[in-house]
Amino acid sequence: MKKDLFSRIVPGVLVLFASFLFADAALAQAGVDDVAENITNSAALLPGLVTAFFYLLGLWLGYQAILRTIDHVSNPSQTPLRVPVVRFLAGGALFAAPIVFEAMHETIDGGLFGGVNPATLFNSMSALFGAFAGGVLGSNVNGILSNIAAETELLPGLVTAVAYLLGLLMGGIGIMKIKDHVEDPARTTMKEGVINLLVGGGMFALPAVFEAMYNTIGGGGLGVWEFLAGAISSTSFIFSSESLSPECLGALFGIGATVGDIICNAWLTSSAVPAFLSGLSYFLGLCFGVWALVKIKNHVINPQQTSLWDGVSRLLAGGAFFALPTIIAALQLTFAPVTAIPLQATRFISNTTFRDDATLVCGGAGGLDDALACFMDDILGPGHVTLNFFSFVAGMIFIMIGVSRIVKTAQEGARGPGGRGTIATFVVGGILLSATTILRAFSASFFGNNITFTFANLAYTAGMTPLETQAVYHVIGAVLKFMILIGMISFVRGLFIMRDVAEGNQQASLMAAMTHIIGGALAVNLGPLLNAVQTTLGVTAFGVTFV
Repeated sequence: MKKDLFSRIVPGVLVLFASFLFADAALAQAGVDDVAENITNSAALLPGLVTAFFYLLGLWLGYQAILRTIDHVSNPSQTPLRVPVVRFLAGGALFAAPIVFEAMHETIDGGLFGGVNPATLFNSMSALFGAFAGGVLGSNVNGILSNIAAETELLPGLVTAVAYLLGLLMGGIGIMKIKDHVEDPARTTMKEGVINLLVGGGMFALPAVFEAMYNTIGGGGLGVWEFLAGAISSTSFIFSSESLSPECLGALFGIGATVGDIICNAWLTSSAVPAFLSGLSYFLGLCFGVWALVKIKNHVINPQQTSLWDGVSRLLAGGAFFALPTIIAALQLTFAPVTAIPLQATRFISNTTFRDDATLVCGGAGGLDDALACFMDDILGPGHVTLNFFSFVAGMIFIMIGVSRIVKTAQEGARGPGGRGTIATFVVGGILLSATTILRAFSASFFGNNITFTFANLAYTAGMTPLETQAVYHVIGAVLKFMILIGMISFVRGLFIMRDVAEGNQQASLMAAMTHIIGGALAVNLGPLLNAVQTTLGVTAFGVTFV
């Protein structure tokens, strides 16, 4: 089918203009943010260029309409009256393009959102990324994330600017398609012109589209911008109360140089990761929203090639990315009845007491038992804090992966939108968000309580001096602390293997997953487990008991 004049000229103009923009950006050797700003600023007059092109096209249609009027008068049977009339109308619509664009916009949102305002989006992203802008740029993980945020905060505005230009082009294409339909209904259907006008209006009314996407998942209430700004900020500092705990006090104020301090530093200098993921999720929501509108237009024009689900699934996925904090809160409440509390209050070992607490003195000239006990005492708390943080971040990533799979098809199998792998990704992600609480539940299932017994009592100490007894308690305490850490790591590892099984990974097995999960729950309860074994064997009078 031969292309019309409009379809041939517009792509060439856009490609030529884009080549100048990207060439200028490349020569500048600037960052991503500068490139985005340069493209956006350079394209500020492009809508005027498109409008001028529409004006010239309107002149050409007016000229063609006059010629067709003459042809109709000369030979009415060969040139129907509708041909010059529709060309006059289409030319007039192109002359009045701003009025047509305003009508397209108000058709979608009624004019409530005031149209596309890239500056507002710039400010919104600045506020969101500002929630975790702590740290010197490049000095640590937080600094690197801050640098990435600073260099990409204008990308949402670039996406919006591209959508606005697409709206302009779809408006012009819609007018031309309606003209073509009137002239030759058999070749061009009416729906092609109407859907271009409607989707173009959606591009102009992106704030209304994004608000609808968010409200579909988030349930309404706050606007998407205000909700995200507050939610991401609170997510960023959900771990801040842990910095006041004794385990990470030295790392917080820059004192101490133990292994525990190194572990705490690793957590403190990467605590911005949840907020960064939330900001990334927000940006993905923007892209999915624009992508969904294009897919819906393609479906209306050619249903055989593009299904309606392609557009709807992207609207749902984009809304889920916008409402990521809401989804996280919902999954936390699903698996753990108490959420949004400091990690210190959710520690599995929060109310336990080790026998060596009162006698252990670190930093002196002690023996190997003292060194072992001091080492485990130093890394136990920081290791637990860091594992909680890792689990939370991993849960967020799993949820984002699950949301992205909404746009896939059933042919993907386990990784499809309703596949067992996708379901397991959401479930495991929700469990990881509250891994400590779930581990407490497993502990209570085996031993009837969620606090492990760690206070050791030697039942037979005849012939041992107090120093020898103290050394034994130090070693027992170190072993218990080591097993608690290994048990927590094993429990989390089991959750990852469980997801791999659902994904169809041939190297993962359900037996291995359950071994890690159950074994981890038993390891953190080594004291109660040893009590049970000794009671079963009837050797409680000669062994070691834990209370």
